[in-house]
Amino acid sequence: MSANHLFWKFIFYLIINEHLRMIDISPDKKQVWIEKEDKAIIRIVKVEHDWMKDLEADKATAKRMFKKIKTLIPSRRLDFYNVYVSTYPPVDLSSRLNEYWVNEENMQSFFMASESAQWTVDEPGDVLKVMGFESVWEDIPERTAQEHQQYARAYSREVSRKQEQLERQDKNLLLFGKTRFTYILLTAILLMFFLIEQAGSSTDILTLIEFGAKYNPAILEGEWWRLFSAMFLHIGFFHLFMNSLALFYLGTAVERIYGTFRFIFIYFTAGLFGSLASFAFNEQISAGASGAIFGCFGALLYFGFIHRKLFFRSMGMNVILILAVNLAFGFMVPAVDNGAHIGGLIGGFLASGVLHLPKHGVHLRQALIFTVSLALGAGLFWYGHANEGKAESPLVDLQVAQELIEQEELAAAESILESLLNDHDNAHAYFLLGSIAIKEEDYHSAGMHLEKAASMEDDFIEAHYNLALVYVELQEFDKAELSLERARSIDGASSDDRLDFDHVQELINEAGQNESS
Repeated sequence: MSANHLFWKFIFYLIINEHLRMIDISPDKKQVWIEKEDKAIIRIVKVEHDWMKDLEADKATAKRMFKKIKTLIPSRRLDFYNVYVSTYPPVDLSSRLNEYWVNEENMQSFFMASESAQWTVDEPGDVLKVMGFESVWEDIPERTAQEHQQYARAYSREVSRKQEQLERQDKNLLLFGKTRFTYILLTAILLMFFLIEQAGSSTDILTLIEFGAKYNPAILEGEWWRLFSAMFLHIGFFHLFMNSLALFYLGTAVERIYGTFRFIFIYFTAGLFGSLASFAFNEQISAGASGAIFGCFGALLYFGFIHRKLFFRSMGMNVILILAVNLAFGFMVPAVDNGAHIGGLIGGFLASGVLHLPKHGVHLRQALIFTVSLALGAGLFWYGHANEGKAESPLVDLQVAQELIEQEELAAAESILESLLNDHDNAHAYFLLGSIAIKEEDYHSAGMHLEKAASMEDDFIEAHYNLALVYVELQEFDKAELSLERARSIDGASSDDRLDFDHVQELINEAGQNESS
């Protein structure tokens, strides 16, 4: 009997009869690694070793390779079957390998030979039974050397044909569609960034709001389109670069797997869920494609849920690692809108489940996922309206009002501040109203607002400083002196370069001298 014939027939039994999958084959085709579902890895190697020391060295190499392969297979416990095929066993092998090599955790070794002593080698049928297979092994009859080689080549061709068929199936799953819409999205995102920079700045709050950033008060007033428009805007070049890079890699991968139509649905559904989650849980102004990009992660995870083995063979651990790093970064950095990220991730997973993978038929599960998606989306939108603490933010209103004051849009800023003060007493809102009144030269109103701000926060340096200036204009010099001294006495006042205390003191002194003369 030929060792080569035995080698390929045993592999044929596992791949053709038991429908296992080859995961690797050496260039010389003398070593094959086969996966048994998520339960075991089988290594079959053709050797011609005269001594056990050579087999010992090979075993150590095999164990190292097994550990590497194990990282690609999602299973807590994997058995390792190490099968040697040879013409003769080593001359110093006095028992079967499993008896010779003991205490090998999760590893069993076998030695099959075409010419052998009965008590030192393993029968192929017995090895198959140990592995948990029911296939009946048919012994190889005596044939000529040429016939053995013909059978070996026939088994090898059939195994190769089966492997090529499986690889084509994998390729069809991973490369179903062409990447068209991803590039359209990238172009739109870059164009919007250019337009915003031309109009003002992508880091300017008012410009972002004008171009459609997620701004909760505006959404509450009916501008729901901001839930979509925000995903085309980015805050600064670094934000744009990182999201564009992520979209290029993740978007193309998802569009290839799902096709263009499904990708469009997944992308915008994920972006919508990200915006809804941000609307519900984050009061800050936000923009960016991050929610939709995390939806691409969700789509890849859904693919892994359906095709677990292929997912981990092709991309699984990389996707999970990058996702974990991004989520951890979002939790550690307060400025990151992690609600939008998680909302997009869930939205992408659900959207993928609604449409399912191409050429996979229609399932009842899709209707259930669609119902869950509608309920979750409606719930987020309702919670965004009901959650008063997140629907409106004094800090955001103050930022917007400050920007409006700097752009001399005083009436709009005053309207926002008065609306804020109807719901919350806020020292900084009174301070900004005082600043508006100073610009309008209404010093009596300015004094009232600044007095209110200073009384609410006694260590508010700027309020006391501006109040001193207002008292000078009102010719109330004693009050001006007191306000200036109070501002100077607050910790940190001397290091604030924006405040010129000496200049204000000179104004008070000059005004006092003029009054006395």
